[in-house]
Amino acid sequence: MAICDPREEEAQVLRSIFDEEVLTISDDYNLEYKVGEAGTTSSFIVQVYWPEGYPDVLPCISMDSFYNHHIPLNVKEKITEELVSVAKDQLGSALTFTLIEYLKENYERFTRSFAVDKVDTSQNNSFPSETPSVSRKQNKLPQLSKNQKRKHLDRLGQGGELPRGWNWISVIKHLQQTGSTS
Repeated sequence: MAICDPREEEAQVLRSIFDEEVLTISDDYNLEYKVGEAGTTSSFIVQVYWPEGYPDVLPCISMDSFYNHHIPLNVKEKITEELVSVAKDQLGSALTFTLIEYLKENYERFTRSFAVDKVDTSQNNSFPSETPSVSRKQNKLPQLSKNQKRKHLDRLGQGGELPRGWNWISVIKHLQQTGSTS
């Protein structure tokens, strides 16, 4: 029996434990674990990369995913620091399962911390500033003449939608232009 890479062995174990919806593992040992219910603002993704020499080398842990755009930067850093400290304690063994369990156990605390941070930042922004802003940009629609409005209405219809088939191509006309090859 051939000696198996410990990264590949751990990847197989994690695939057997977790669903593909929650944990994705790429061929180059990049893992993405989704914590919380998908589509909610309390969910987030933690990315773990196993470098060469893992588990004797610390994995690279990141939360720099577009999915996490709703989480403040200081909370992302705090979560990452806690995961790195847990990883340092488990160095030398397969520690990704431990990291995932740590995330599950502390999920409520993490979501409360970024919910509280959002409230704090919104309260800071809600106080009126001492210098009043005179100019506020409003969404201004372009000024159209009556004729332009009429053409626009004729083209879009009463519901503001393009009519069915507005971008259809006439097959016969298309074949006449390309020529027949038979």
